Amino acid sequence: MTETALSYGRASRDPKLRGTSVDAQLQANVAWAKNNDVTITHTLRDDNRSASASRKRDREKFDEALDLVTSREVDILLVWEMSRAARDLADYVLLRQACMDSGVHLVYKGRRYDLSRSDDQFTTGLDALMAEREAGDIRDRNLRTVRDNAEKRRPHGRLPYGYRRIYDSTTGSLIEQTPYDESGELLPAAQVLAEAVRDILDGKSLRGVCKGLNERGISSPRSARAKTVEESPHDVVDYWEPSTLRQLLLNPTIAGRRVYRGEDIGPAGWDPIVDYGEWLKLHALLTDKSRLTVPIPRGPAPQHLLSGIAKCGECGSRLKASTNQRRMKKAYLCQKEGCRKINVTGVPVDELVEATILALFESRRFRGSLVSAYQERQSGKQNGRNLADEIAALEAERDELESLRRRKDITLKAYALEDKRIETELNELRRAEVAPITSPTLRKMIGAESLRESWEEATLLDRRAIVRILFDISVNRPTRNTGRRFDPNRVVVDPSAFLRNDVLHGS
Repeated sequence: MTETALSYGRASRDPKLRGTSVDAQLQANVAWAKNNDVTITHTLRDDNRSASASRKRDREKFDEALDLVTSREVDILLVWEMSRAARDLADYVLLRQACMDSGVHLVYKGRRYDLSRSDDQFTTGLDALMAEREAGDIRDRNLRTVRDNAEKRRPHGRLPYGYRRIYDSTTGSLIEQTPYDESGELLPAAQVLAEAVRDILDGKSLRGVCKGLNERGISSPRSARAKTVEESPHDVVDYWEPSTLRQLLLNPTIAGRRVYRGEDIGPAGWDPIVDYGEWLKLHALLTDKSRLTVPIPRGPAPQHLLSGIAKCGECGSRLKASTNQRRMKKAYLCQKEGCRKINVTGVPVDELVEATILALFESRRFRGSLVSAYQERQSGKQNGRNLADEIAALEAERDELESLRRRKDITLKAYALEDKRIETELNELRRAEVAPITSPTLRKMIGAESLRESWEEATLLDRRAIVRILFDISVNRPTRNTGRRFDPNRVVVDPSAFLRNDVLHGS
């Protein structure tokens, strides 16, 4: 009776998902089976999957192979070499036990092993140990390369959006990472980021910038999802989302900074797309908690003033908007599982909030306090300092401290204390840049002659931005039966933390 076999292949790196390395392994397995009168009944492959102990993703097909071996669906497990099956002794032990219990033989490098035999256990165990050692050496070399590149402020890893890399045509080694083309002009992708920074600092929202990019048909660098690939077979994502743009803009790389282990470690060895001082302002703006209810806007643009802003007075979750198709009436309701206790007609709630905003802006004292609060946040806390220069000076001091440590001219205790001091001061300076009044509508309303006209001319996104900046809104359950009549007492409009602490407190 002809023996049956399971053919398994695996490769750690396959960034373009071509599977050529695994194909070669499986072809070698087929050749062995043909020469030894064995029928391959199952073929499994793990492309772009590591087998080391430090791997970050599971090997789904290897687990499936173990199940087939354990259930004795085959007589032989075929792999190209031991490292394809295991680079971790723990995996080898599982494989050995499965083969021993089921009587399945292991074949690699043209040799057949019966793992119930002690000599075959020793040989395969030694090969597994060598494979694990090789994986450890590879990992050590990679970590050393990453560390060396960080110390030299050289690029490492994926090519950042907005940059290109130049390699030596002979050696293939990296020469330069740059945001400029051969003529010295910013690359189109770099121009996208530079323009986005300028627009956002001038008052545009992330959604507004994304809308412009989408209207211009500029491709997004976001990874394609399954649905996107179906719609765009060439793996090009045309649609920009605010979360994608925000992530790109918050990356210190675009300001010519080197990041190592998630930390900004100083100036990098490549040109910035955005001046570091401007990037600090942008970073403060995009991370300013008074600016956003939701830190990263996702999904389609909102269609209602308070959806995702007003909160349920019972459970605290954000209310969603819904329109009754029969009566064509909008409502705000809680849709959190286990609550769902709030349902209020939307129009009178919007009108109440709008009336509150207009009443506030009627007060010139309030408008003056609002301007003063933002000016204090923007420049008062800096006391006229150039934060970018101060950060650069501290980083130079840290570099000198590192030189003293390497020359052993400073004790480890003194080094640790100084390093902590410098890092603390750096963090304080990075937090010191704060956002100005970024909403054009808010700026316009502060100096408007006709408040209602400026409010009505504002886009829905700008109106929502003003509501987020100024208020914390919640809707409670009715305390008495009012029938279909709207009870304004259900809506609680409290001042936001910014309004409470910076504006009203100051006035």
